[in-house]
Amino acid sequence: MLHQEIKTYTLAEKTAFSSDFSIKRMEASYSLLNGRKPAPHRHDYYSIYYIVKGTGSHIVDFMEYEIEDGQLYFLMPGQMHKLEFSSEPQGFIVSFSEHFLISNAIPDYLINDIYLFNDYGQSPPLPIHESSAALYLNLFEQIETFSGSLEKYTLEAVGALVKLLLIQSNNHCSLKKEENPQFLETTNHLLRSFKQLLNKHYVEKHMVNDYAEMLAVTPDYLNKTVKSITGKSAKDHIQSKLITEAKRWLLFTNQSNKELAYSLGFEESAHFNNFFKKNTGMTPTEFKTTTLQS
Repeated sequence: MLHQEIKTYTLAEKTAFSSDFSIKRMEASYSLLNGRKPAPHRHDYYSIYYIVKGTGSHIVDFMEYEIEDGQLYFLMPGQMHKLEFSSEPQGFIVSFSEHFLISNAIPDYLINDIYLFNDYGQSPPLPIHESSAALYLNLFEQIETFSGSLEKYTLEAVGALVKLLLIQSNNHCSLKKEENPQFLETTNHLLRSFKQLLNKHYVEKHMVNDYAEMLAVTPDYLNKTVKSITGKSAKDHIQSKLITEAKRWLLFTNQSNKELAYSLGFEESAHFNNFFKKNTGMTPTEFKTTTLQS
C-alpha cells in the first residue's frame, strides 16, 4: 500500500440525493465490497456511523477499535479510517458537508464539542445502551425516510433530524460530567477555544504556555481544565496533534524526514525524530515502512 493509493472521497461520489448529504445502510455498503477487504481512505466530509449489529475492527487515524453492537463513530473530514466487518453488519452511515451544517443552522459547538468529532488523538466510539437504542434507531430511520422523499422541505427536515441526532449524542456522552451549568459552559468554551487555536497554530506553537497566553489563563489551569473534561492534558493534546499530523504527512506525502520536521515546526530533524520515537516507539522511517507494508 503506497501513500498515493490512500484515496480521499468526496460526498458527490457517495450520493445522488444531495451533494451535501447522504445516508446509506451498512448492509448495502458491505454488499458492494463483495468479499473484498476495504482499503484505508479519507473523506472530505463529516460522517456518523451507527453500528446496530456488527463485529470486526475500525481503524481511525492509526488507532484500532473493536466493533460491537450499539456503537456510534464520528469522523471529521481528513481522518484516515478503515472499517472492516467480519460478517454482514446492520446500521447506517450518515455523511454531510460543512455547507450542510451552515445551511441548517447547526451550531459549530455540536461538532467541536468535547467527545464526538476529534480530528486528532483518539476517536473512540460512543456506546449506545439498550435503553437508548430504540431512540437512535428511530432517528436514523426518520432521516432515511425524509431523505428518500420528494416532498417540499426535504433537506430542511433532514437537517432538523441531524441536529437532533447531534444534540442527543452530545447529551448522551455528557451524562456523567459535572452538572453545574456555569462550570460546563466555562470549561467547554475554554476547551473549544484551545482546540481551535491548536488546529490553527500547531506548527509554530508546541508549548502549553503559548496557548495559555493566548487564552489569558495560566498553563497549569489550562492543563487541569482540559484534562478534567477529556482525560488528557493540554500538553497531551498538543503532542497527539503533532504525532497524528506527522503520521498523515509520512503516508500521504513524499517529504523527507528533514522536510517534514521543518513543516511541523521543528528546528532540527533530530529533535523531530526523537519526539516521534518517544511518542510512538518507532522512528518516522520505521513507522512509514511498517505501515506501508501492512
